[in-house]
Amino acid sequence: MQRVFKGFNWLAAGILCWALIVASTQPVTFFADRNWVKPGVMLILAGGLLLAWHGGRQWTRSWSARTYRRVLVGLFILILLVQGLVAWQFVDVGRADSYFVRNQAIAIAHGQTTWPHYFAVYPNNVNYTLVASLSLKGLLSLGINPPWLILNLGRFLWVDLALVAGCYLLWTWHHWQPGALSFMLIWLGSVPIYAYALFAYTDAIVLPIPLLSLALGVWTKRHTGWQRWIGGLSGLLLVSFGVWLKSNLIVVWIAVMLILLIAVIRHHWHWAWPVLAILTLSGWWLGFHLWAQASGYHRQTQDALPATSWIAMSLNPQLAGQYNYTDFNQVNRQPTATAKKATTQAMIKQRLQQLGISGGLQHLLQKFRVFWATGDFDSFRLTTQWIRAPQWFLNHQRAIQFWLVTWTQAIFLCLLIGSLWTWFSAKQHQLSLGYLALIVIGLTVFHVVFWEVEARYAVPLLPILMLLASDATATVPTWSWLREGNHRWLVSWLMVLGVSFSGISILKTTQTTSTVASVVARQGNGAYFKVTTATLPAHQTVTLKLPINHRHDQLELVPASHQGKVQLTLQQAGQVIKRVTGTPKQVAKIAYQTCPAGTLVVTIKNLGHKAIHYQAATTNYNQRTGHVLTRSQLAWRYFVLDHRPAQALTRLRTIGLNLLLWLVIVLISLWWQPRQ
Repeated sequence: MQRVFKGFNWLAAGILCWALIVASTQPVTFFADRNWVKPGVMLILAGGLLLAWHGGRQWTRSWSARTYRRVLVGLFILILLVQGLVAWQFVDVGRADSYFVRNQAIAIAHGQTTWPHYFAVYPNNVNYTLVASLSLKGLLSLGINPPWLILNLGRFLWVDLALVAGCYLLWTWHHWQPGALSFMLIWLGSVPIYAYALFAYTDAIVLPIPLLSLALGVWTKRHTGWQRWIGGLSGLLLVSFGVWLKSNLIVVWIAVMLILLIAVIRHHWHWAWPVLAILTLSGWWLGFHLWAQASGYHRQTQDALPATSWIAMSLNPQLAGQYNYTDFNQVNRQPTATAKKATTQAMIKQRLQQLGISGGLQHLLQKFRVFWATGDFDSFRLTTQWIRAPQWFLNHQRAIQFWLVTWTQAIFLCLLIGSLWTWFSAKQHQLSLGYLALIVIGLTVFHVVFWEVEARYAVPLLPILMLLASDATATVPTWSWLREGNHRWLVSWLMVLGVSFSGISILKTTQTTSTVASVVARQGNGAYFKVTTATLPAHQTVTLKLPINHRHDQLELVPASHQGKVQLTLQQAGQVIKRVTGTPKQVAKIAYQTCPAGTLVVTIKNLGHKAIHYQAATTNYNQRTGHVLTRSQLAWRYFVLDHRPAQALTRLRTIGLNLLLWLVIVLISLWWQPRQ
């Protein structure tokens, strides 16, 4: 068994080696319109973090057990406080899939049993919708409206189970000090953890399952009797639950089955355990199936997308395997399940022939890059619209994103390096590492080779990298060469030069990266999957009140009609800003004098003899305040912009502060090394 799991570990380490190469040299630039620093700068920043980490662990090793325990308790309290603050300050509106799920969950919580056509096409989101409706029904029955803050806090607590599981595993591996401190510090500074905990979708639910299931497995192995059965059953229920919320977690269930079967063959476990794994998976399926039927959902096989559609989409040679609306629409418009399947099979055959062997390998490399090259796991593209967010964040999103991406990618490189060390050097806990290796291999193969790929599909691997990198804290040998005086000063000066080079490069990047306009207010839902429209009858008038917390000078509406004649009047603080007349298309964009923050009142009058239509969203919750509604309402789509002269994303003083910070970190980390 040791040889088998050693092989898994080496294969997973090989995947991480390639991930380190693409993450350091070719990060994905087409997500969220990012502006990356040079690869050399990213490597220098990662090197500075590694030096600081090395110096810090030398210092923490000198702490007493009591001091270390107090620091961990304080750090855990700090994590909870920061997460609570973030959950309170940032409330997501929901877009695309998460919008449909939230809208339907509210409907089910109110006792409605009608499901939109979206769920006939995407039945994979039905189970999560049912789970969300249960939590919403409970909160609404207690009079908590809007309920999104409580749900934010609940997702944070759920995700934090991976933190607890990771610390438990480090304790069982006898790497508690300083491993647990490293794990908690990484968790505190991990941007994707915060982003996905705020995102009301399945990703946050499945994120802790790999580590939590491993911790339950280790706990089960260390106990006997009824405790073993409780731990084992809890782990199997957890993994099976994750499978029916997100299908790619089938690789975790397969990993569990492989380990159980090997253990049964070697007479370490009873044959009842694999049978129990199959029964829990089947039990969850039956439970969700009955629950969906009781809630009015019935699967429509003629409308559902076949599994082959995702395979065909992933082989599109013009993209890197991501979701593509054109491919989706080509399959979705077919009238029957047989026609849909035939269309996808033809697409797969044609694209495989077009790619060939060499083209296919290049395409797989592109998909691998999407899956493994971005350390934020595409967390900055999760949402573009907030019910609540700090004004300073809304005003400086591009600048904040630039620095967070740089920080996150540098940490990601460190996690990859630390994980590689653990997999290459670990001689103990091979079974646990083998389980994690199976998950890394399984998810990578599932999305890179077979399925559609997105960076967010890899987010369950993030806690695994955190755990392995933290484990390396206790196993990496002391860098004794840093203790020598000549080497000290040589490395110090090299790092000073590196930081200087990084600062100049970052300054150049921020000066050449500018923004001409920014969206300061929006209602963007209503166009994903199927366009929804609001009707304005002939000679009728509608008034929209748009609260805007920033200066603005342009309004964009999204008409669905191109014929007709309308008059738009814009007012703020009782003053008419602008009045225009024309076809809906002609007056879709209205520029006006710069106005301060306030409520923009938009009056639209239909001057024609026929009804006109504008894109809107049918919503069960207010898109601005988040309050759950008892009756659905139409929320018109709009975008309010602020045009200004081209500006650098960051200011020179910000660059100086960051340079000073890195310089202090590097010098302190070097001087922390004990002298001979």
